[in-house]
Amino acid sequence: MRVLLLSQYYPPEVGATQTRMMEFAKYLKRKGHEVFVVCEIPNHPTGIIPEFYRGKWYHREDQDGVTVIHTWVLTSTTKTMLTRIGFYISFMVSGLVGGLMLPRCDVVFATSPPLFVGVTAYLLSRLKRTPYVFDVRDLWPGAAVALGELSNKRLIRIAEFVERFLYRHATEITAVTRGFCAAIESTELGRRKVHWIPNGTIPSLFRPLPPSQDLIDKLDLRGRFVVTFAGTHGIAQALSSILDCAECLKNMEEIVFLFIGDGPAKARLVEDAQTRRLSNIRFHEQVPLNQIPEFIAISQLMLVPLRRQAIFDTFIPSKMFDFMACGKPVILTVPGEAREILEEAGAGCYVEPEEPAQLAEAIISLKEQPGQREQYGERGYEYVIRRFTRETSSAALEQLLKTCIAPR
Repeated sequence: MRVLLLSQYYPPEVGATQTRMMEFAKYLKRKGHEVFVVCEIPNHPTGIIPEFYRGKWYHREDQDGVTVIHTWVLTSTTKTMLTRIGFYISFMVSGLVGGLMLPRCDVVFATSPPLFVGVTAYLLSRLKRTPYVFDVRDLWPGAAVALGELSNKRLIRIAEFVERFLYRHATEITAVTRGFCAAIESTELGRRKVHWIPNGTIPSLFRPLPPSQDLIDKLDLRGRFVVTFAGTHGIAQALSSILDCAECLKNMEEIVFLFIGDGPAKARLVEDAQTRRLSNIRFHEQVPLNQIPEFIAISQLMLVPLRRQAIFDTFIPSKMFDFMACGKPVILTVPGEAREILEEAGAGCYVEPEEPAQLAEAIISLKEQPGQREQYGERGYEYVIRRFTRETSSAALEQLLKTCIAPR
């Protein structure tokens, strides 16, 4: 097969979307397929373009045998509704141009959000007369409305129309959670089965490691009980409630909260922590994917938070799988499907979202129970290696893409 993967976000950017699409591309390449990726000029999540890519509207490179096309996007360090719309629409247009410059592919696989990527995929599929598969990672615009990122009623109606249109015209639809599958199938568009292709971990990368003493000393964490959040510092993660928890525990000097990553909410979080004089907070810049396991290894607990919104009951943060693969206990504040997986695995404990006092209690309890932490870590590792790996998900995608082009 000749496959076009269309994703606004892709490495060298770091994030769940980037990892999902990169692993799909690498797997398909290993299986002998010709793979092209069209994505944005790297800038996410800060809106700052690295010097190497600056001033380019189009950049073609080879990543492990996969041809990656980076196209121009309208970036901004300020995240407002207008800058986001400009950001998304600019890639919708430049991604279409980038796709048209490539040879005709057998199938287009596009991942959303942003929803506008689906528009590009639909246009490419019509212009090149090829099927397209629509991958749903978030129920957008529902999630954007819940987070307050989209409030204009007219824009919401337009987005909902586009969402229905893309579902209706996709050859097949995939989704990362069973909840997303059910939500799409329950609509009037549920004429066919939505395929569950979950996220997972990469066992060759995320695995139990001995803690690096050099890294512990570098971060001034010797003798500390480290509670870590690693990921995008955005609105959805409700990280201000983690600061509230840190304030509850500020008299327990041995407990330190480590924040790793970047995002639109980070500057405000840093300022807030300084204003509160929270000496038990450490902020670290975003690190490459292959370095994240080193930071997980020096942590005693891993946090997987989301805001208190009903729509998040259908979400499963992919970082949870990676933390489990590293043999670390997880404290989760995401109800619904994510909680069911965590409790089935016996890999950690659940705390209600945005409840800093409850979170503090859970941290103290697990700090005093090293045997329980070890048991959570072992169970989580065994479960995720057996059930949720990128290899398994990629194999399922390959079979689905083959069925799309078989009639042709």
